[in-house]
Amino acid sequence: MLTFSRAQGLDEAKAFLSQAVTSSKFPHALLVHGPVGVGQNPLILDLIDILICENPETRPCEKCSGCLGRKRNNLDNLIFILPLEKKEKAGEGEMEVTQVDELVAKTKEFHDDPYGFRRSEKSRINIAQIRDLQGRVSFTEASGRPRIAVILWAETMPHEAANALLKSLEEPPPNTYFLISTEDRPSLLPTILSRCTQLALFPMETEAFAAALASQGKILGLEAVPARLLPFAEGSLGNLLALSRNGGDTLVVEAGHFFDAALSGDWLTFSDYLDGSDAFSDMDSTSRLMNFLLRSLRVFQRLVALEGSNFAQPETQNGNARSASSAYAWTREALRKQGFDPDLSSCLGPLESGPGLEPLAGFLEAVLAAVQSYAKPRMAALGLYLEFEAKYARKDGQPC
Repeated sequence: MLTFSRAQGLDEAKAFLSQAVTSSKFPHALLVHGPVGVGQNPLILDLIDILICENPETRPCEKCSGCLGRKRNNLDNLIFILPLEKKEKAGEGEMEVTQVDELVAKTKEFHDDPYGFRRSEKSRINIAQIRDLQGRVSFTEASGRPRIAVILWAETMPHEAANALLKSLEEPPPNTYFLISTEDRPSLLPTILSRCTQLALFPMETEAFAAALASQGKILGLEAVPARLLPFAEGSLGNLLALSRNGGDTLVVEAGHFFDAALSGDWLTFSDYLDGSDAFSDMDSTSRLMNFLLRSLRVFQRLVALEGSNFAQPETQNGNARSASSAYAWTREALRKQGFDPDLSSCLGPLESGPGLEPLAGFLEAVLAAVQSYAKPRMAALGLYLEFEAKYARKDGQPC
């Protein structure tokens, strides 16, 4: 019997892995891919425990030398590679002391909090890490134990590191398993994809997600379910945990302000918003907001798919503007029908009018790409907004 104690849901993936392990046909290179926070990290930790265990019947047994060594964190046949912020000196290709220290610290954080662990925007896997991996797997494991190389966020590898890894995947050492994860499968080299057995992970359905929250919420640090943030989790415990810990409620409010300004059709209004918003003070804050805005578009798109797109608003009475309670009535009702907080209409409601979700998503993605390329956030956002408005000029109130 195999036990997956960390990963929640993912029943199809667990069934596939169980069959591969019990039939002794586990692939030498497994690529686990899926949306952010859906469960790659806890699933890989469960797999490590299973593969390292020496008990053929109950895995992990927590009693054999492999399991005990894993608990003590003193296994030399387990290698972790995570994206680092520290860079190696040009041309040397060997890990420095500061990189090793960072790797040790991040690996501990990853183990302690697999659903909540996030890499920083600036972190990357570097060539020194891959060369260190190659050196460690090049010799024969004297004990006969399986050697496990874990590579997380493989999409952050530069081209030279990816090519170096490819050599190891093409001629894998005996009794060695590569467990690789990515949140951006298309960015990996086709040759790497062809050398791996690929396992796709998907967000949990509503019932499974609710069950996971009920059973694991407190263990994950969610003393109370943050109901207001549920639609933005997109069936991912990792997303919900990150939002709950990192100002998700503030992002909801900020998103409403952004959409109000961006869909006003007035560049001066948008410029004033940028000047007054702390979300455009640095790259990390802007990236966080852009990713949340893109997630908000997906939430609204799902509401449209489920409820139709009749965005008609209540008529104004005697020329008076409609009240706050009647604003975005379609969005409020759609949220209510799906069991979400109707007051989220203040965040999503502005999307009822606009040039369409696709061009708006393109604008947000362009801002995200610009700030991640170290453009000044406010300047980049305003310049790209002017292009967006010029291309999709519209009359106020025209539905998307």
